[in-house]
Amino acid sequence: SESRLRGKIRRIENALEADPVDVDALGYLAIIGDGLINNDIRSKVWPKLLLVNVYGLLKPSGGPKKRKRHSLEEEKMFRKNKYWNQVNLDVKRSQRRFPPNLRVSRRTALQHQVINVIMRVLCRNPELHYYQGYHDVAVTLVLVTGEDLATALLEQISLHQLRDFMDHNMERTSQMLALIHAIIEVADPELERFLRRSDVGHMFALSWLITWFAHVVNDPDSIFRIFDFFLGTHPLMPIYLGAALVISHRNELLSCECEMSAVHHFLCSLPQHIPQSLEQLIEEAHDLFKKYPPQKLESASKRYLKESSAVRIHDTFVKELSNQRPDVILRQRSRSVLIAANHTTERLQPESNSGSSGIFVKLAFWALSASVGTMAFFVATTAKKWM
Repeated sequence: SESRLRGKIRRIENALEADPVDVDALGYLAIIGDGLINNDIRSKVWPKLLLVNVYGLLKPSGGPKKRKRHSLEEEKMFRKNKYWNQVNLDVKRSQRRFPPNLRVSRRTALQHQVINVIMRVLCRNPELHYYQGYHDVAVTLVLVTGEDLATALLEQISLHQLRDFMDHNMERTSQMLALIHAIIEVADPELERFLRRSDVGHMFALSWLITWFAHVVNDPDSIFRIFDFFLGTHPLMPIYLGAALVISHRNELLSCECEMSAVHHFLCSLPQHIPQSLEQLIEEAHDLFKKYPPQKLESASKRYLKESSAVRIHDTFVKELSNQRPDVILRQRSRSVLIAANHTTERLQPESNSGSSGIFVKLAFWALSASVGTMAFFVATTAKKWM
């Protein structure tokens, strides 16, 4: 109801305004019914769930000419990257991921932003390896938050939740996929026996997992809601949602011919039903996680849990989230740094443009600008209190 949504929005605002930010409450509110409600709220909450300071985003400064020069230099760097051609091909083929009523020019502009976002993350982090489907995650972030914030969010997701998929091979991805059978085995042994007899394997869930369902669900609002859920929970939650989806169709599955191609075809068709039952599926996936957490799954999962980068750093990452300041304070800090920089500029303006004194003033100004810039970066990225 409308009153319930208004109440939830107030709870989200209260959590955002708390000092430190109440990340536990934000995570809980991202999980329960309707998630984060709309994209304006997501643009405020997703950064907090990913330890991103929206006032610390590094943007090119200066006039139009300087920004254009920066853009050209950046594209030159992108083109040298080994993934440049593949990223362009994948993004240009992703037309269906954008709202159908968009003008062609607007969609083209958004696709260009998606390419920029992906290439920035890959160029900054050469240890990350691009995979087909990664662009689906990037498209979702750009549609919700825009290019600058999407870059910071994708970088954090890539270094944490998606990290295992960005190895040079698929070994850890395959190990994670196998967990879907471990979950189904403890939750519905009869169904798992059927799946094993069919020899269907686990590759049917690959695109579900590595794109956070963004490639297989056609409804944008449902994709945004799924991202709320995943960002508010554990890195392995996509596997639990996949298991919940399979289990929710157990009766139809058990009535299928127990043969690999028939079962594989049926499983691949399941995501089209997600929008009609999404809230129930999210609740069931969360229940599965609480009943059968990763540590309690069969021994086959132990090796993956030991080797997974995403799982290993999750607890530390969650602890770091608890020290974030509310946006009102981060905004004040950012504004204070800008005011200090402007005052410095005014004090150092030379009275005359001629003579050697002007050169020394410029040198002093450049040195001070560098100091102010360093301080701005420190202020913008520090989460602890110093106000």
